[in-house]
Amino acid sequence: TMTNTNKLEKIIITNLDTMIKQFLLPTLLLFFLHHPTPVQSRLPTERPITILNESSRRISIHWIHPETNELVLQSTPDILNAASQTLNSYVGHTFQVTELPAKKTGVCAGENEECRVNYFTVNENDDQIVFVKQGLEVEHSDSKAVADKSAVQLLEECKSEANKKILAASPTSVDDASGSGANLGPEESEQILEELTTCVQKGIAK
Repeated sequence: TMTNTNKLEKIIITNLDTMIKQFLLPTLLLFFLHHPTPVQSRLPTERPITILNESSRRISIHWIHPETNELVLQSTPDILNAASQTLNSYVGHTFQVTELPAKKTGVCAGENEECRVNYFTVNENDDQIVFVKQGLEVEHSDSKAVADKSAVQLLEECKSEANKKILAASPTSVDDASGSGANLGPEESEQILEELTTCVQKGIAK
């Protein structure tokens, strides 16, 4: 019946959520931990970061001294649009991203032609990339964020495939529901769960 189908769907989704939390996400995290971007021997808190300018403006990067709030220039001296710069930094260090005036007009694109600023802080994860977007919006990505995103995407893909199998085996009308062949039996349920496991395993292997 449709009630049994709904119960099976909940069981399948619960199994998949458990699989993601206990197997997929730890596997992805271990992959990134054991396959970091090649770097020379470093201190435990040292983290290389890459700043990618996608703002359509010139920007500068300053490290903010935690005690004096002094701005220490890190870019050389600016990062052009579509260019990038890699810095060796440390966990907890905060940086200021500053929009620079256009060379032709001598003004910035902020409100009242003011130069906009934004900030980001280095976290504990590896493979950190800071995207400076339009409007000087900052997006901070790293190995953990990539693993989380990959797990969520795989979760949704496998859920979608499981739902298709459920719908294909579910009754489509009252007349269909009266037929025992339209119900999901133990064998069909087990097959869907097996296909669900295969979906996750294939996703990890990609």
